[in-house]
Amino acid sequence: MQYSKFNSAIALFSRRRFLTGFSALALTLPFSAKVFSVQTKQQEWWVSAQGRDKDNYGLAMQGARTSSLKRVHSSFRGHGVIQHPIKPNKVLMLARRPGRYGVEVDLPSAAVKKHFTCAPQRFLQGHGCFSKDGSVLYTSESELHSGKGLIVLRDSLSYEVLDEFDSHGVGPHELKLMPDGQTLVVANGGLHTHPDSGRTVLNLATMRSTLTYLDARTGALLEQQQVPEAKASIRHLDVAHDGTVVIAMQLQRATMDHSNVVALSAVHRRGAPIRLVTKPDAVVEAMNDYIGSTAVNNQYRVAGFASPRGNLVAFWHIDTLRFLGYHAFHDACGLTVSADATHFVLSNSRGEIRQLRVEDLEEERCLRQQASGLNWDNHLISITLPEMGA
Repeated sequence: MQYSKFNSAIALFSRRRFLTGFSALALTLPFSAKVFSVQTKQQEWWVSAQGRDKDNYGLAMQGARTSSLKRVHSSFRGHGVIQHPIKPNKVLMLARRPGRYGVEVDLPSAAVKKHFTCAPQRFLQGHGCFSKDGSVLYTSESELHSGKGLIVLRDSLSYEVLDEFDSHGVGPHELKLMPDGQTLVVANGGLHTHPDSGRTVLNLATMRSTLTYLDARTGALLEQQQVPEAKASIRHLDVAHDGTVVIAMQLQRATMDHSNVVALSAVHRRGAPIRLVTKPDAVVEAMNDYIGSTAVNNQYRVAGFASPRGNLVAFWHIDTLRFLGYHAFHDACGLTVSADATHFVLSNSRGEIRQLRVEDLEEERCLRQQASGLNWDNHLISITLPEMGA
């Protein structure tokens, strides 16, 4: 099926048809899974990098139930944002690849408090995570000329480098700490880029993408998996509470010798093969070879996959791989789960935010938000803090 036929192909699928299966699933869940959390004097914020050019690049935070909006300017385009476990009112924003900077932002004051730069001849790959006790920051980085992937360990308070590991691949991108607190899972995208050539991939003929598990203390390689399609780059991932890893990929279509529809999402459990999400074909094809982010809702065992090139977010059950539905949304990429786990929250480059109920994937249109002059970037996170002024 050719991409030009997307509109007619996707029309074959009734959104209500898929959501019928989802509603039946929801009825089997305990009542507590559908109840909103008790109201407290806490406020939920959605936080993301934002901006279209160097004059307005930065970080922004939108109040989940208010019109409150805070912005922080930076000198670079941010990518991943992570909450600091020791200083929960602060987040780190890491540079989009290829970039060299990270900043610590205090959310109540909307001010940059600290920054760090990666070592010479290195660049950041846009993502990081913290150790179980919060004392160590892990960042995905690459050597400038060789493209060799590295996991760099920094003190989480001073951001001084403590150590580094081989990522056992090229172009490590998103990484997460597994529920055991001792294992890192790394999306080695396999793509070698260089700041002088921007996002141009320099090794398409030889690229090798892997899902890699490392000992978080020693860097020892514990397990490594590949997907069948050699030109599928594993870029983003999320981890369910039981250790199930959901995988989001981006296809290097221009270098392929066929035009077949290729799976862009997958699920993995340690010690087993990767399970590809292949159906329905029309939805996979509609994602236009690109997924930009993924997020898991643990209560419902549902994963969302956002495709900005396909202008949609699609959802599957992570145990059965049953397709549950999709939501059409222009340039959608930011994706997270609300603090009370009742909604998927979506953002896009137009400054829009939408909320879908997890139990049936229906949008609550009355909760739509749009920030004038703001352009949400690829990744969105939910943070709950004590109430503070706008």
